[in-house]
Amino acid sequence: MSRTIKDIYNEAVAERNKRLELMEFASDSKLSVMNGILWVAAAVIYSFETLLDVFAVDISEAIDSRINGTPNYYAHALLQYQQGDELIVREDGLAFGYAQVDETKRIITQVSYVESTDDSNLDSKLILKVATGTKGSLSAISAEELVPINAYIGKLKFAGTRIEVISTKGDVLVPRLTVFYDGAIPEAEMYDAVEERIREYIMGFDFDAAVYVTRLTDAIRRAEHVTDVYIDESAVPEQGVFIACHDADGQILPLQRIGRMAHTASGYLKESSRKDEEAALPTFREAIMLRIENHEV
Repeated sequence: MSRTIKDIYNEAVAERNKRLELMEFASDSKLSVMNGILWVAAAVIYSFETLLDVFAVDISEAIDSRINGTPNYYAHALLQYQQGDELIVREDGLAFGYAQVDETKRIITQVSYVESTDDSNLDSKLILKVATGTKGSLSAISAEELVPINAYIGKLKFAGTRIEVISTKGDVLVPRLTVFYDGAIPEAEMYDAVEERIREYIMGFDFDAAVYVTRLTDAIRRAEHVTDVYIDESAVPEQGVFIACHDADGQILPLQRIGRMAHTASGYLKESSRKDEEAALPTFREAIMLRIENHEV
């Protein structure tokens, strides 16, 4: 970290006063020629040290982004994966790559990672969670396609590194909430407005981010004509914000109510399709209960 101009100046004055040949130039006046020269020199040194600080930060960031074998390295490599193409060794022999870059074959669009440990292995395992599609409309990569993806990352990984690439179906969001509105528009239109706000929330949901109950309810409150969003503890079925995750085999797990926040298993959220294993889970419209605001006490 660079020193201040005053610190540099004071150090220079102290060093000057140690030298007998310069004692005749000693002066407490800031306007003396010698002190003026020292002050200018201190400003130049300060500017140089500040530039070195900026340079050190830039170099550190560049090195961090280029270090092979880090989680970011593997996450970036997955985003470069090209479906159906064969990895080849570069001409310089220093790394793998593709003969030709083809953006249309890059099916992995979202990646996150976490390091996990277990009792049977002292070394941690890097778990890379992936999905395909666009933000707000993500889907799982099939088990068949994960086989070549794991083979791809196996060629790139460093010896002794334990890595697993996973992709599961989206966590089903079930917002069982009571939404009060002013009654100014028909109920069907109000349902449409609430659904739109929930879908906007999902569109803005970052991959593998945490689900916060308050952020979802705040999103619904922003719908025009909504006066309040309420969790009725006496309602049947139980109200609250729920998510249902899928396991590695694609089977749906029981609904889990979110207290304040929760992390998704898949990394993204979706609405119930009302098909197959999601047949028993309500859609957004079915989960929301609309009530006209009654101001009578």
